[in-house]
Amino acid sequence: MRPTRVVGTNSPGWNELVPMPLFKPAIAPLPDDVRALTALRFFAAFWVLALHYTDFMPADFAAVTGFFAEGKLGVDFFFVLSGFILTHVYLGRLEQGDFAWQGFMLRRFARLYPLHLATFFVVVAYVTAGRLAGIGFSVPEAYTLEAVWPNLLMLHAWGIQDHMSWNYVSWSISAEWFAYLLFLPLSLLVLRLPFGPGGRLVLAGLGLLVASFVAEQAIGRPLTHLTHDFGILRILPEFVLGITLYHAIRTWDLEARHAGAILAVTLGGILAIVHWRLDGLWAVVLLAFLIFAVASLARQGRLAWLSGPVPVYLGEISYAIYMTHAIVFIVFFRGLGLLLRDPASPHFWWLGPIALALTLLAAMLAHHLVERPARRWLNRLFAGGFRRPSQAPRIHAAPKAHRGAVF
Repeated sequence: MRPTRVVGTNSPGWNELVPMPLFKPAIAPLPDDVRALTALRFFAAFWVLALHYTDFMPADFAAVTGFFAEGKLGVDFFFVLSGFILTHVYLGRLEQGDFAWQGFMLRRFARLYPLHLATFFVVVAYVTAGRLAGIGFSVPEAYTLEAVWPNLLMLHAWGIQDHMSWNYVSWSISAEWFAYLLFLPLSLLVLRLPFGPGGRLVLAGLGLLVASFVAEQAIGRPLTHLTHDFGILRILPEFVLGITLYHAIRTWDLEARHAGAILAVTLGGILAIVHWRLDGLWAVVLLAFLIFAVASLARQGRLAWLSGPVPVYLGEISYAIYMTHAIVFIVFFRGLGLLLRDPASPHFWWLGPIALALTLLAAMLAHHLVERPARRWLNRLFAGGFRRPSQAPRIHAAPKAHRGAVF
């Protein structure tokens, strides 16, 4: 296979040797609106939802396939995508020295916190109601007063708790907040590396291996299994992988003639890894490549079906799906168990799909009634509060399609 020399226009250092015909030089920047990536968020959120949904089903899915049990990898997809999209949105300002860190953090806060706070209080409400009604909880330590403040401060994935708590899926929001705090120094570090995009990707891969070793040796769990127990260690190398992945896509494109085969092999590899429950790091690498492939093909005018209004809308409400689904499942299935007085009733199989419909409805309501209006209100509030008489506010708006297009 003959290599082709590709010089990254924005990358100091190496001239990259890229094997053809799978790759070719990128001849255009990514559009502001990479709608296909927004749509992919729904599939990642639904994978996590499928994991928790099967927990309530009276069948041992793990005996058949690891696909559902490995739904946790949907979170890893979000972590990589987060670094990729934020770099897409803000790299120009970083290169020009015009990045307003305070404004960035306020925007990230407005993106994450309103729905996190709303779902937290919903959990407080149903736990309080359950206790007043004399209903016990299978994990009572998850709903203690001591766990309130770490949740409210988004610190509950920083290793200060020894169990999940309250809206338990929100540990990943705590991890995202940690990554946002480090976005500026991490991005500047990557920019100043004396390597081209290939070298940066290799270094990010080595970081992933080091973090995996630390997780196994110091915590005793695989990196992709960390949640409340230092989920910040899990996100850090994946977030950096997403940052370096964006640097790569500014230089390279996939050869569109082989798009079908490339996507088939990538998806087949992911399915094989999760089916046989192989090392999750391989799945993370392939999920990262999937992000690269979809973004590259979308830039070349491919994957129009993934950029349609329905997939994109589902992607836009994926944060709400993620944040509300555990609450809906607990209330629905626990209530059903109390009503039927038999948690293992076969009726769960017939009534379970109702929970999926209720989750979608709850996510739509949360997105339109809480997430979006609260984000807009906070952004206006923050912009007004930091406006100076002689200059415009420095809370820069992201391109519309990716305004909050990550967790």
